[in-house]
Amino acid sequence: MLRTIAAACVAAVIAVPASADALKEILDRGSIKLGIRSSAPPFSYLDGNGAPAGLAVSLCNAVVREIARHQKIRLGIEYKVLDAKQRFPALINRETDLHCGPASATLERRKTLDFSIIYFVDGAAAAVRPDGNFDTIFDTDGGTFGVLGGTTTLGVVQDLVARNSLNATIKQFDSHGAGLSELAASEIDVYFGDQAILFFQIERLGLIDDVQVFEDVFSFEPYAIVMKRGEDDLRLAVDRALSKIYETGLIYQMILSELDNYPLSTEAKTLYLVVGLPE
Repeated sequence: MLRTIAAACVAAVIAVPASADALKEILDRGSIKLGIRSSAPPFSYLDGNGAPAGLAVSLCNAVVREIARHQKIRLGIEYKVLDAKQRFPALINRETDLHCGPASATLERRKTLDFSIIYFVDGAAAAVRPDGNFDTIFDTDGGTFGVLGGTTTLGVVQDLVARNSLNATIKQFDSHGAGLSELAASEIDVYFGDQAILFFQIERLGLIDDVQVFEDVFSFEPYAIVMKRGEDDLRLAVDRALSKIYETGLIYQMILSELDNYPLSTEAKTLYLVVGLPE
């Protein structure tokens, strides 16, 4: 009887393959696969030469360099361009190792994903036309709200409409540029997005005189580098690298370089002193 039970236990262990160690695979491969966004500036986008750029991309590149230094090896980088809806399935399906773009760490997402320590805090905001003749989004009864599909901001907008019984139609877009362009052309009434992204996009698209952003924010969006759930060694390596980057103050140089004139609050600056972990 004991032999039968022991044999069954061995068979069960053999039947369930051990989870692959993502960090070991990366080190054995000699390269890391980074998922990036093509149009989510100032965090992740393709610049005029088609090269990956933005705060999240620069930060991921610095993380890779720090991991390589700590492991005493060379690590190459392979970029994969994804949209908001593709970014997480790519991690789960092992098409990418890390996602380097604006992505909020949420409890719901933690069911299938893991997140590094926070690298930026933002919040959903509303952009309107100066000639819209309303002071808040609640003055837009019967209007159309635009938002990027596949984002936490979509859920924020849906909740705003439901909780306040707003008679509003929600239109989803594939890019912030498309949504803001329709707003400037009076085809929608309000466009929602994370505040830092809205400020950057409006300036980049030359819409400063056509679109304005309300100061109020409707959510708390803690940005983090994303990986598949259960990649403990990889997450530890990323958090160690980020903590080193925060400790040296390199993060502030990156923000000044990538976010241009975005007003970084004292609270945001304090973030990096709080979330960085000691060795």
